[in-house]
Amino acid sequence: MSTIQPRSGEGVIATTIRLPRLLRDEVKIQAIRMGRSFNTHVAMILGAAAGAEFGDATPAAGKAQQMNQHKASTHADD
Repeated sequence: MSTIQPRSGEGVIATTIRLPRLLRDEVKIQAIRMGRSFNTHVAMILGAAAGAEFGDATPAAGKAQQMNQHKASTHADD
């Protein structure tokens, strides 16, 4: 998985999300245990969920790709 760029790095976007307090606290604890900042840990979790290179074969990405292929073949038969 890629390293998180510093705050001033090109291609880094600052954003705000709202999280339930208990979720935020649990993610903070996980980050501390893994020796990461909260921001880096959240970025790593989101990157893994999206497919580290955005398009990798994660379960969600694979399922979406299969659905898209099915839709395409259905329309091709019309």
